[in-house]
Amino acid sequence: MDRKKNIFDKIGSLIPGYRGYAEREGRRNCDKILREEIVTKLIDTEKILYEQMSEALKQKGKEQLLDVEEIRKEINTFISKVKFAPQGATAFFTDRQIKEDGLYNIYQLDLNLAVSIDNLRENVRTLPLLEIKKMLITSQEILGRRNLYIDEFK
Repeated sequence: MDRKKNIFDKIGSLIPGYRGYAEREGRRNCDKILREEIVTKLIDTEKILYEQMSEALKQKGKEQLLDVEEIRKEINTFISKVKFAPQGATAFFTDRQIKEDGLYNIYQLDLNLAVSIDNLRENVRTLPLLEIKKMLITSQEILGRRNLYIDEFK
């Protein structure tokens, strides 16, 4: 009988070849690896938008080109925010420690962000730009909540 996947199994399945969430110390360090995977997916999404910009340029669709470029720039900025987001580990000289339940909350936000980015990447070719922009905003909000939560422990 198969057991139900817990949050660590779900996050681990999003990172090819990585099982660091399985052990407590590994959990403290793996958020960087997950963020690197998310960044890779965002870069893939940005490449798709470059393709759409090229197509709009060929068709002399200046308005479409500008709209796609606006979203591409936002994704590019978001890539940096994800890449340099605070880690889910406590600073060495702090009074506040991130305990297991706090780490779990961070991992849940990490999972939500990864799923949101997967959804964005999978739909960037087919959905209208307004929907893509809404999906990006949702992802940005998830990262914002994650960063605010981690900042409480500094």
